Amino acid sequence: MSAGNAPLIRIGVAGTGFGARVQIPGFLKLDGVEVSAVMSGGRLENARRVASDFKIKNVCASFEELLQVPGLDAVSIATPPYQHRDLTLQALAAGKHVLCEKPMATNLEEARQMLEAARRSGLVAMIDHEFRYVPARAFASELIQQGWLGQLISANVTMLSGSSADPVVRPWNWLFDREAGGGFLGALGSHYIDALRGWFGEIAAVSAEIDTVVKSRYLPNSNEMRAVTADDSFVLLCRFARGGTAIINVSVVVPFGNGERIELYGSRGALILDNEGRIYCGRVGEDRLQLLQIPSRFTGGPSSGDQRLRPFVTLAGDFLEAIRRVKAAGNLPESQLTPSFRDGYKVQQVIEAARQSAETKCWVSLPPL
Repeated sequence: MSAGNAPLIRIGVAGTGFGARVQIPGFLKLDGVEVSAVMSGGRLENARRVASDFKIKNVCASFEELLQVPGLDAVSIATPPYQHRDLTLQALAAGKHVLCEKPMATNLEEARQMLEAARRSGLVAMIDHEFRYVPARAFASELIQQGWLGQLISANVTMLSGSSADPVVRPWNWLFDREAGGGFLGALGSHYIDALRGWFGEIAAVSAEIDTVVKSRYLPNSNEMRAVTADDSFVLLCRFARGGTAIINVSVVVPFGNGERIELYGSRGALILDNEGRIYCGRVGEDRLQLLQIPSRFTGGPSSGDQRLRPFVTLAGDFLEAIRRVKAAGNLPESQLTPSFRDGYKVQQVIEAARQSAETKCWVSLPPL
């Protein structure tokens, strides 16, 4: 079904993991879009299964085949990070708009190449930082933009979980392979870095400790173990260009971890986002925190299935609207794309600086883009 009188936008999805769990269901909840093709980075039978589940017309054995599907306007790249650069460059060269999963790439040089190619193309190129649109975070962003916190003093982000502690329950895959772009600094840290940048501006310097607690994991359906080369725990200290600091403390291998908590403290008050999706506030002069009601404009959309579905639908809607605007006007300033490839590059810059800091045991300053 078309959105108004706008032409149908046809999208191909590369990846049948997150692509099938969240992206395809998310796109299908929006008007004016058709998921026309799907491919799997590993097994063709996965793509066939997903195509059957969602009634997708074209099953592709390769990304090159996907790009040749007639009438395709855009691609969503939901493959492991080590494929992001090459697939993005191919898609842009073929004239396709791109939505790319986070982290943007495996290193800063790859991210730079992707950013430069996107700028040359004039096409819509966005990063899937869908957690910006989690209701509590989106509401917090609005409050911060309105000056509710005042000047940032300190932010404290914790995500403590035992979800990956057992090497049998969570066996080895690309997420535990540093060369493939694995590690939770990229998988989770990228979301927190993106959120903090959006709230408080650019990060000027970082100091980090990065660790791999569980050193080996079983291969799926096997008694063989493989060494883990990517992180499962990290602590990142950030200093902002506009003042204030933040600490991001993440581990997915701790017993009795209490999940996520985001505490934001400023000169005028505090905002606390808890693990249940609630947001509490307190202003200077008040004696306690109060629970805030999140406005319905942030809580609409799908409420069942994967918790990432609702925020992804919001981001996908912005992606489609940007494509429509480019089709109508011929171009769109990068500043009007969000989260843009520039945002992805800046997050990648922080990740790379964090790795450098962990190796050198020194603060690392970030140069401007």
